[in-house]
Order: sequence, then C-alpha cells, then structure tokens
Amino acid sequence: MAASKHNQDPASLAAALLGPGRWRAAPFGAGKFSDVFAVEGGDARYVLRVAPPDSVLQTFYEYRMMRREPTIHARLLAETDVPVPPILAHDFSRKLANRDFLIMPRLPGQPFSQAALPPSARHRALREWGGYVRKVHRLLQSDGLYGYVGGHPCMPPQATWPAAFALMYRKLLNDIVGCGVYDAGTADTAVSLLQSHMDAFDHDPAPALCHGDLWVTNLLVDEAGGVTGLLDFDRACWGDIEWDLAIAEYCGVTSGPFWDGYGERIETQAGPAAIRRLFYLLYEHQKYIVISMSSRRNDPARARRYAADSLAAMDAFRRTGAPAFPV
Repeated sequence: MAASKHNQDPASLAAALLGPGRWRAAPFGAGKFSDVFAVEGGDARYVLRVAPPDSVLQTFYEYRMMRREPTIHARLLAETDVPVPPILAHDFSRKLANRDFLIMPRLPGQPFSQAALPPSARHRALREWGGYVRKVHRLLQSDGLYGYVGGHPCMPPQATWPAAFALMYRKLLNDIVGCGVYDAGTADTAVSLLQSHMDAFDHDPAPALCHGDLWVTNLLVDEAGGVTGLLDFDRACWGDIEWDLAIAEYCGVTSGPFWDGYGERIETQAGPAAIRRLFYLLYEHQKYIVISMSSRRNDPARARRYAADSLAAMDAFRRTGAPAFPV
C-alpha cells in the first residue's frame, strides 16, 4: 500500500485506530482477499486487515463484506465461547484511506494449514473445531431473516432460506456472466435447474449463523492441537447449516473427529438433502470462477476448469437425476 492522502501506509492506518505510537507493520498471513499486516509496538501485537479496493473483481457478497464482521464478532463474544478476536476498532468512512480497514488483537497459535501436528493433535484440533462450529450454528438471526445480512447489504434479506439461497445463486451466476465465463443463456439454464428442484429446500431451517469459509487456513491451533482462534467471518451468512457443512466438506474438514466434536453427523447423501448438497457445492465451486478471473489469481484457464466441472455436474443431474458432485 503506497502512502497517499487516500491510501496510507499500514503503520499510519494502525495509528489511526490505536492512537499515536511507534507502530511497525509487516505483511502477515496467507490471505488472498484482504491485505493483512502484523502490527507491533512494545509488547502489543495486533492484526490489521485492509480490504481490497472496490474496483477489484469480486463476487457480489465479497463487496465491502468486512463491514459485516464487527457485529458478528460482538455477538459471538457476547453469547458463546467461540475464540474469535474482538474487533478493537475499524474505519469504513473512506476518509483515511480508499479502503475499509479494521484492527484486532493477534491471537496465539498458527493456521492449521501450516501446523506440523502429529495425528493425535490433528484429531484434537478437528474435534474442537467441530464443537465450536456447532456453537456458531446455534446462534440465530434475531429478526428471522436469511442471507448475507448486516454491514454493507449485498442482497435484500429474505423471509425464508429457499428465497435467500435462490437469490444468492442467481447473483453469483450474474457475477460469472459479468466476468465473461458464462453467457446469459448458460446462467439462465443453471437457474432453471435450481428452480425445478426448489421443493428440496422446503425443510424450514432456522436462520443460523454460518461461517461461510470453513477451511484450514481460518483455524488457529497451538502445538498440542488446541484451537486458539476461528477467523474470517466476513463471508458469514444466516441460513441453513447444511450449506456451511457442505463448504466444510468441500474443503476437506468433515472427517470423523470433526463430527465427534460437532456432536452429530448431518446426513446429506440421500433424498432432498442430497439435492441441497449438490447445489450448495455448486455454489461453492462456481465462486472460484470469479475468484480465478480476478487479479487475486489471474488464472482464466483455472476459471474455465471450474466452469466445466460445474456444468458437467449440472448436466449429469439433469440427465440422470442423481445429485452427485465429486469432492
């Protein structure tokens, strides 16, 4: 981040939130969306996250999604023992920089993806993770609305989960059309396939808090496998826990120890649940079309592979009625 009136250096942004001091900032973590910096001053250690410019190609729900985090973190801290960091301060005014930014304490531990843990410690981490995800899922949206709610609204809240997911799916497909990978006819056909199976979504789930990005980089652990932090609730959505668990499955999280910690195994391999799982996995897989086309990856060939996978799964379901998606 080059220093200017509208795009200050990270140490200056940290000082704007923490107050004057001899703050030092250096790139930190493995995030590919926001810029993340380790901030230090004396014995104090913080993490500064700076959202990308609005002009970066992103999905509809990623646009200014950082603005959802303060309220979500506050509720988790007030109502659960889930180890999320308190968001100490944030600035979404665009007066100090042309990007949103926030700061939080640096939690102990390292990402599970980078931790060289023995099998027993890995099992412990997954088991504890499952327990914390269950507590996240028990937190309900107080006004009964579904979707990406709060902060900067990227969609109108919906009164039911089927309505919310149908809108989310349509908006994601519009993003894929917008970046030139699907044409409008392809997107319309994909939406029609979902609409013809909306009866599978009539299971009336509560508007539960879903993390939306349950993968190994967003879990912090200590050397013994104890969970020290759950990160990145900016993609959180209020809806069906099966959607969140499908993301966890896609990311290879839902092994036996995870389910032991969660307390029950949610079966999604048969009946209407299997159809929901297919569309939840399609939603997850197709988001990477946009991500691969953006400057974060700049990999159009990968985007086309994600598209081919998705279209093949939809075609197979249309032909056979079997809701299969390889994970």
